[in-house]
Amino acid sequence: MADISRVLYTAKEALLSNLTAINVTGSNIANVNTPGYSRLRPMFESVGTKDASSAQEQVGVRIADVERIYDRFLEAQLVGQQSSVGNYTAQQDSLNSVEGILNENNGGGINDALGAFLNAWGNLSVEPSSISKRNMVVTTGQNLAYAFNRRGEDLTNVQIVANDSIADTVSSLNMALQQMADYNETIVSAESAGTSASSVRDQRGELLKIISGLIDVNYIEKSDGSLYITLPANGKALVEGFNSWELEVNRNPDNNNLYDIVFSEDPSKSINDQITGGKLAGLLEVRDNLIPSYLDQLNQTASSIINKVNELHTAGYDQDGNPGELFFTATADARYMQVNAEIVADTRKIAASATVNADGDNATAMTDIKNDQMYASMTILTANVTGQVDNIGQAYKNTTSDIVLIRAAGSWTLSGTLNGGYESLTVLPSSTDSSVMIDLDGVLTNGQKTADITLNLTGTWSDGNTITFRLAKSDSTTNIDSYFNAFIASVGQDVDNASQALASTTAILNQQTDQKEQLSGVSLDEEMMNLIKYQMAYGAAGRMTSTVNELMDILINLGR
Repeated sequence: MADISRVLYTAKEALLSNLTAINVTGSNIANVNTPGYSRLRPMFESVGTKDASSAQEQVGVRIADVERIYDRFLEAQLVGQQSSVGNYTAQQDSLNSVEGILNENNGGGINDALGAFLNAWGNLSVEPSSISKRNMVVTTGQNLAYAFNRRGEDLTNVQIVANDSIADTVSSLNMALQQMADYNETIVSAESAGTSASSVRDQRGELLKIISGLIDVNYIEKSDGSLYITLPANGKALVEGFNSWELEVNRNPDNNNLYDIVFSEDPSKSINDQITGGKLAGLLEVRDNLIPSYLDQLNQTASSIINKVNELHTAGYDQDGNPGELFFTATADARYMQVNAEIVADTRKIAASATVNADGDNATAMTDIKNDQMYASMTILTANVTGQVDNIGQAYKNTTSDIVLIRAAGSWTLSGTLNGGYESLTVLPSSTDSSVMIDLDGVLTNGQKTADITLNLTGTWSDGNTITFRLAKSDSTTNIDSYFNAFIASVGQDVDNASQALASTTAILNQQTDQKEQLSGVSLDEEMMNLIKYQMAYGAAGRMTSTVNELMDILINLGR
């Protein structure tokens, strides 16, 4: 009777084990469309002892474990690649907007507006007293200014949108980090109690990819099953165990009041330069590098046009024989370019003539500014001094004399009135004996003067020492037309580079995702085969139970 009981025990264990396997298979089939789900595999093992000589055999089977099928190394690759995809996706989205703003292919662009403006001056040169042609000069000048205004404003708006997206992304990141800490707690609690947390691990894996899509991270799994997540640049923890560290944004007055990303516990220290991947890195690249570069080149083009037109216009004479006024208001920002309101109100003030004789020669000279050198190159005549033109839109003409700076009372000043024809030239107070900053135009940018030229000094300098330099146009400097077209081409190249980088990283991500699916994903064909296999084993175990039942009936009948 004891032997029959042992057979019945074996049948029971077989029934339970295969029923568990059927349940696991059913779970796989049910989650075939669940994102991030890693299929489960029941691990059978034999149990009991085999001692034929003593007739004490007790054999059977059981489910030793339900294994989660995944590759930790492949998961780490997916997380890293998701960071690159997030970075280039953010860049491409913003650059597509920039490309639309600066599109010169569909007409109505800056090239067309500048061409119409110069053509209007050419027409005026033929008939300088024509009211209609004077009105056309003003109208085309306003159209040109508006083209610069809109593009400058639209580029600034792209920067603002990127800035706002940074704040929104930081908020989303904080929620994801807190959720990650909660998952850590759930997994540690479950697994320390001896139960499986495979479904939570799947959810945590998906969340980790979301986090890496927002910001680049390093992570390790600790012995208790929790993830320790840090910033790669400085090793600062984002999640450790059941705790997460929040980020926040603070406005930076030194960066046009745009946001800096900081840890809430240390709000004075920006971590912008420590973020090298994910959506945040892409937004920071667009906001702090690409858009400022585009705005600078747009402003340089506008400044050069403004200064060249104003220089010629003030050298000419209007219809009443008076010296010309500024045609465009003085500004270094394309957003604020506009035609002088006095000229708009009275077109007789347009200085079309080179003399008081209404000859129209000044209007003729205007037509050539598109092909004139955009800026003058700098020649330094003093030893131990090097330098560069920082704002080429302001260094737009030959100096009429050498510019001489003198050191007095420990600071640098302009020597006499030798400003080389740049009437508004000033030495900025931030100048030292290692660098001298010079403003050429006197126009305020963000409420202060900015350096148009920087001189770099070596050696020892004493009061009475001088620095002499000059500016002159040369064949090595580009003209307005070439500069602007090169600028537009560089924007197109940036868009193309971002698109190619995104396509490449996405292709790698898709390949890695396919590899993960092949390993961890659910194959319905395979699961159906497993289901049949476990079903047949379950049926066989049931048949064993029936056989034991028949044997017991025989024994009972024999005892009657």
